[in-house]
Amino acid sequence: MKSANEMAFISIDAAAMTALSNYFKINNLSEVKSNDKSFKSFNFFLELIEKQNGVRKFEMHDIKKFHNLRKNLFQQPNVISIEAVNEYVVLVKVLLAYLYNYRASKSGWEQMIKEYKNNL
Repeated sequence: MKSANEMAFISIDAAAMTALSNYFKINNLSEVKSNDKSFKSFNFFLELIEKQNGVRKFEMHDIKKFHNLRKNLFQQPNVISIEAVNEYVVLVKVLLAYLYNYRASKSGWEQMIKEYKNNL
């Protein structure tokens, strides 16, 4: 169970990073600070999103917290709980809503998950 939770957590974090990165590419925001090393930073992306899309500070803080947890996952003996996985999923759904105005019903998400699992 520990490794399954860790794998799920890593996948969710990858989805968050991809959503942010693609948002910046789609909206030609890569010119904002392309010479600034901080531009490559996950935290920098989140801060710009907060300013532009109204991501609430507590959501941004929680997303950063989970991203940092994932970055240090193999250096810490912490076990990722299913609750942490579920909480991060909710935050990534919120992020998708802010960035892409994408909202799916609970059954819609469950259907996508089922299809994804079937393709594994």
